Amino acid sequence: MKISGKALPPRAAGLLIFDFMALVVATPFLFMLASFMHPEGKSVASVVVSTLRVVAMGLACQAVFYYNELYNLQIVRQHVATLTGLLRAFALIFLILAVGSIAFPATAPMLSRVLLVAICLAALAFVARVLALPRERERLLILSPAEEAAELQQTVIDCPEWNLEIAQIAHPSNLDTVVPHGTEPTERFDRIIVAEGFRQDTALLERMLEWKLKGLPVESIQTFYERARGRIRMHDLTLDQCLFSTEYSHGIVTRRLKRMLDVCLGVILLLLFAPIIALVALLIVLQRDGPVIFRQDRIGLNGKVFQIYKFRTMRSPVGDHSPKWATEEVDRITPVGQFLRKYRFDELPQLVNILKGEMSLVGPRPEQPEFCRLLAEHIPFYAQRHAVLPGLTGWAQVRYQYGASIEESRRKTEFDLFYVKHLSFGIDCAILLETVKVVLVGRGAL
Repeated sequence: MKISGKALPPRAAGLLIFDFMALVVATPFLFMLASFMHPEGKSVASVVVSTLRVVAMGLACQAVFYYNELYNLQIVRQHVATLTGLLRAFALIFLILAVGSIAFPATAPMLSRVLLVAICLAALAFVARVLALPRERERLLILSPAEEAAELQQTVIDCPEWNLEIAQIAHPSNLDTVVPHGTEPTERFDRIIVAEGFRQDTALLERMLEWKLKGLPVESIQTFYERARGRIRMHDLTLDQCLFSTEYSHGIVTRRLKRMLDVCLGVILLLLFAPIIALVALLIVLQRDGPVIFRQDRIGLNGKVFQIYKFRTMRSPVGDHSPKWATEEVDRITPVGQFLRKYRFDELPQLVNILKGEMSLVGPRPEQPEFCRLLAEHIPFYAQRHAVLPGLTGWAQVRYQYGASIEESRRKTEFDLFYVKHLSFGIDCAILLETVKVVLVGRGAL
C-alpha cells in the first residue's frame, strides 16, 4: 500500500484499514441498526444525526491513535508500549466524551453507549496489534558487492517495521551457486534485491525475470532503499533516472490544488493564531533589543530570491555578519526566542510569505543564497529541490534534524528530493498531520 508515493509497511496499512473499518464503518452501522431496532420514538433524522456523530467520534479515535504512535510498528512490536499507548489514547477519548457530554447534555445518552463500545474497541485494538506482526519475517536475498550489502543490512536493522531479515548475501556473479539451475528460490527467499551496477547483466536479468513471473518480488537497491527509508539514495541517482521516471513531473492540476490548500489553510491559520501572533509581538517589543520581525534573503522557486519573515529569536550579531549554521548561533538566542523555537511560533509570520505565493505550507525549507551556492557545489541534484515552492514544513523536517553541516544537508536533500519526486496533494496532507505530531512532542527540525 502507498500513501502518496510513500510506501506504508503492509502490517501498518492493515492496522490502519482495520481501525477504519471498526471505528468509522462497523461501529456506526451497529449503532444505527440498534437505533432502528429499538426506535423509542426517535425519528429517522435524529438517528442519522446520531450516527454521524459516532462516525465523527470514530475518526477522532483514529486521529488519537495516530498521534499516540499506534500505527508505528516499532512501537506496536513492544506490547507494553502498545498497551500504554492505547490506555493514553482512550483516556483522551474518554475526556473528549466527558467534555462533549457536559457541553451538549442532549447527547449524553448516546455518548454513554459509545463509552461502553469504546471499552470493547480498546481490547480489540490491542489484540489486533498483538497479531499484527507475524513471527516469520520476509527473507531477503541480496545480490550486491559487500560495501552495498553492509548499507542494506543497516537499513534492515533501522527499519524493523518492514519485518525483514537477510537470508543471504551474495555477489551477483555467484548466483548459480546460491540458486542452482533447476531449484526454486521461493523455498529459501521471499524477495530479491539487486545492486544497480548489475542491471546490464542479461543472463542475470533473464533468470530473475523468470522468478518474478512466478511471483517472487525482485527490486533494485534504489527502489528498496527509497521504499524503506523514505529518501532518495543520492549516489545511485542519475540524470536519466530523473528524466525518464514517471515521477518528478508536477502537473498543473497538482500545482493548483496545492496552491488552493496553501491559501485556504494559510488564511485559516492566520486568523486562528492572530491572538498568539499579537502576544508574541508584544513579548518581543518588551525585550527592547531589536525589531519584532526578522527578514532575511532566501532562495525560492526556480532559484528566485525572496525575503522570509520570522519573529526575531536572536540578539543582533556583533562584528561578523557572515552566514552561519544554526548550531553556531545558539548562544545568541533570547529566552523568549527559546520558547518560540520550541513550539515553532517564530515561523508564524511565514504565513504572509505563503499568502504572497513565495512559499507553500509544505516543501523543502528555504536556505540562504550563500549556503545554496556552497551546498550546490558539494551535493549533486541540490538545485532540483528548488523545482517546488519552499515550505513552512516539509518531508525532511518531519523525518530528520537541523542540517548543521554539508553532510547533514546532503541527508536532508535526499528527503527533499523524495518529496520533489512524489509531490502530491496527499503527501502534503500527510506531512501536515505529521508536523502537528512533531510540534506536540518537540522533535524534528522544522
